[in-house]
Amino acid sequence: MTDEPAVNTEEITKKRVNGKPFVRGDPRINRKGRPRNFTQLRKLAVLVAGEEDEVGITRVLEILRDMAKSKEVAKQTKFLEYSYGKVPDQVDVTTAGQRIEIKLVKDEDAD
Repeated sequence: MTDEPAVNTEEITKKRVNGKPFVRGDPRINRKGRPRNFTQLRKLAVLVAGEEDEVGITRVLEILRDMAKSKEVAKQTKFLEYSYGKVPDQVDVTTAGQRIEIKLVKDEDAD
């Protein structure tokens, strides 16, 4: 046998608990289950986005302000796209907007 003490699994599981466990009548419990389609998810997201904090600021406003003040370029870009619209991705592979003519040349000697 080894000289190592026995491991108490109950102590380990008690230490790993994150947050508060659910109790009867807890409002965090999702009684209706996961949303069945994207429409339901969108309705839930709009509901959550409209919730206000203690000061009366909605979550969506907090997120937009965070994006505007962020030092991350991706967040700043998304904020500008939400504010003023996405910059169109137009790529002109022609010659200054003119059509490109393709001439097919047939080699008559090749058989």
